Amino acid sequence: MHYPYDAFLRGTGLTVKFLRLQWHTTALNRSIVKWSTKYPKILDCSFNAGVYLSLVLMPFAVAMIVVSSLQTNLHGQSARVVASGGAGNGDSRAPARRMVEIDLVVPGVNLPINEIGYYIAALAINSIVHELGHGLAAVLEDVQIRGFGLHVLLIIPMAYTQLDSDQLNTLRLWKKLRVLCAGIWHNLVLGLLTYLLFISTPFLFSSLYRTSDGVIVTALKNNSPMAGSRGLEHGDIIKSINSCEIQHEESWFDCLLHTIHSPPAYCVSTDFVHLNDESVPMSHKNDGLIECCDSKNTASSCFEYMVDANEDDVALPQHMCLNIRKTIENSFGYCQHNGQCSEGHCFRPSINNYTTIMQIRRESKPDVIYIGHPGDATRTVHISRFIPKTGLFAPRFADSIQLLLKYVTVFAIGLAFINIMPCYGFDGQHIVNALLSDGSIQQRIPQKNKRDMISLAVNVIGTLFVFILLMKVFWLSLSRVLSV
Repeated sequence: MHYPYDAFLRGTGLTVKFLRLQWHTTALNRSIVKWSTKYPKILDCSFNAGVYLSLVLMPFAVAMIVVSSLQTNLHGQSARVVASGGAGNGDSRAPARRMVEIDLVVPGVNLPINEIGYYIAALAINSIVHELGHGLAAVLEDVQIRGFGLHVLLIIPMAYTQLDSDQLNTLRLWKKLRVLCAGIWHNLVLGLLTYLLFISTPFLFSSLYRTSDGVIVTALKNNSPMAGSRGLEHGDIIKSINSCEIQHEESWFDCLLHTIHSPPAYCVSTDFVHLNDESVPMSHKNDGLIECCDSKNTASSCFEYMVDANEDDVALPQHMCLNIRKTIENSFGYCQHNGQCSEGHCFRPSINNYTTIMQIRRESKPDVIYIGHPGDATRTVHISRFIPKTGLFAPRFADSIQLLLKYVTVFAIGLAFINIMPCYGFDGQHIVNALLSDGSIQQRIPQKNKRDMISLAVNVIGTLFVFILLMKVFWLSLSRVLSV
């Protein structure tokens, strides 16, 4: 009764293990050979550059891991753990390993859980490109490819390349290094290409989207205080906040921060003040602010007359109670002191340091006036710089591509950095072993047991520091989860 199931697994190259699914195939071998022989000169120069860059990168990777491991204070940050590409050695189906960086990105902790699909896709792309580099370099050096494969551990994809280990070990040093460093080189090239695509995304999608003309609201959380009948809505195109113009996401956050550092004040005419003043006897709050409005009058705020020290203007009182919306709608502009107003006088609302007034200008809709903390916008309002020119493409289409490119870029650089580390299971282990087997090293250290001890010591120390950093990662991740 199990025969059809076994036959299916053998026919497809699938292997089912505990919490792991493995796929192995030789169907790609011929394609790899064809690709490597199509542009041999270009690939030859490329893999030579990969060796030089990998050897330069190795000491920086070692220094980064050692310093990160010995740091006692990460300034509230943890380390990033992602799956890396396979080791690419010739004698085993080495699964993808683990990667460590300084900043922690763990799904459900500080990596948004709704982006887990991009996380997995980026790892799969990097892992496959990494192993493709080993395969192409091996064919150029006449090393037989026994097959390619993919492990899926839980939901994490990890590729591997199976080479003929005897043929790989008989290569001369430079040729062997070209094979061992090819995966790292491919990750670096992939990271560069995806970064260029990432920064070019607005230009590439310029025919479908407006990309430097404000931001569009793509979603609002259910508990967002900025939503409502007179608040923000899905699809709103935001052009500015107070006097700060918005072109894209970065300027959106900059403008929100600007509202805290430079609270808005308004140029208002004397007639408006006299006609709309609702002042009551002044009192002082516990936080030191002056209150001149009735406590039941929630639509108004106490405004302070920003008269210059050298002015002697007694036509207006120092504080007055004005309706916030009316004041903003009837103002002549923004100011910081009275001298900046070409018309009227400068008035600043008396509010605490934790709140501000935001006049959010929308395209083809009335302004939204919100009194609160700018963090309410960052936490509960999702925006995109991609404003559709037609209804055929939603902002999510371009956002998804850009987000994937960002993850691929970050993981590509990280995987290249960690794989060059002299640590068991990483490419760096085999690179160190290959360097110690060089003829010049053998002349200086003729005893094979001494060379083996040096290789063992280097890889053990490298593995130890990686292990220490991994333990720090999990401890900081655990403490962060428990503190929530």
